[in-house]
Amino acid sequence: MSLDYNDTSPGYRLGRLFAVLEKIQNDALGDVNAGIADRFYAAASATPASIFGMLLNKAKSHLSAVRRKKGEGLAHHLERHIGEIMEGLSPELPRSLPLEQQGRFAVGYYHQKEALRPQKASATENEAAESNS
Repeated sequence: MSLDYNDTSPGYRLGRLFAVLEKIQNDALGDVNAGIADRFYAAASATPASIFGMLLNKAKSHLSAVRRKKGEGLAHHLERHIGEIMEGLSPELPRSLPLEQQGRFAVGYYHQKEALRPQKASATENEAAESNS
């Protein structure tokens, strides 16, 4: 399975959003001792209404750093991800997610995380590059 843009379950969408927020932090700050996944994953998946406001506020300052370090294009691309995901959420974030939705949060998180990962060159491309060297 891969990223499902049409999945409207709150857990899945919030997991996707969390992955994008993590990417923004990583692009802004690089490796940190305890990133948002280390510090806030459990709270975000169990009680999203209590945590996502703060995470989205932090993302705004992190996006400014991304603009300075990596350019407007990447920052705009990441903001579009946030907008697309938020578009499918109710304005009232759930106070808590039941266990089933927490599982969907995990799936959404890992699907989005994989989709944001730079694509590896295929084996054929690697072989062609090596033979041209």
